[in-house]
Amino acid sequence: MSTLKQKDRFMVRFELSLLGMCSLTLVTGCIFFWMFIIGIWAGQTILQPNSGEGKSTLPTVAETVQPGVVVGEPGDLVGEKKNMLSEPAAASEAEWAESEPSFFALQVAAVSEQDRAQQEVAQWRVRGYDAFSLPPEDKGDPFIRVYVGRFDKQAEANQLVAQLEKEANLKANVVLLPVARLKAP
Repeated sequence: MSTLKQKDRFMVRFELSLLGMCSLTLVTGCIFFWMFIIGIWAGQTILQPNSGEGKSTLPTVAETVQPGVVVGEPGDLVGEKKNMLSEPAAASEAEWAESEPSFFALQVAAVSEQDRAQQEVAQWRVRGYDAFSLPPEDKGDPFIRVYVGRFDKQAEANQLVAQLEKEANLKANVVLLPVARLKAP
C-alpha cells in the first residue's frame, strides 16, 4: 500500500555535484556583477551631462549638413526647421547658472500670511541665523517661504541641514536662489 502512494506522487529532483554548484554560483555572480557595472555606466551616461555641458550635438550635426539651418531641436515639432541666424539660441541651464549669480539657502518654512513669515524670520534671527523671506514666485502660489543662510557651496548648506535635523528635529530643504530674487531688507 505504501508503494502505491509513492508512485502516485509526482516529484522533480535536481542533483548537482559540488563542482556543479560552484560553477552555477560563479556564472550567476558574474551575470549580476556585469549587470551592476553596466547599470552604473548607463546611469552615469544618462544622468550626467557629457563634456559639452549637456548641450545637444544635434544642432552641430545639422549645421554641418546644411549650414544655417537646424532641424529637430528637442521640443520642436518633427520636421520643423529653424534658421539659427535669425533667432538667438536659448541659453542652457548651465549657462544661466554661470551668468546669473546665485547662492544656496535652506527653506525652513512656507506660510500663507506675511505676519507669520515675519515672526519666523525674527525667531531665526534671534537664534543667530541669517534669515529672510521671499514672496511667492507665481500668482497661484499662496506661500511665502522663509529661508536661512546664504552659502556658496551646497556642502556647507547640507552641513547646516544635518545640524538642524539633529538639534531642532527640523526638516529643511536646500534650494538654489538667484541673487536677483533677493530684495534688500
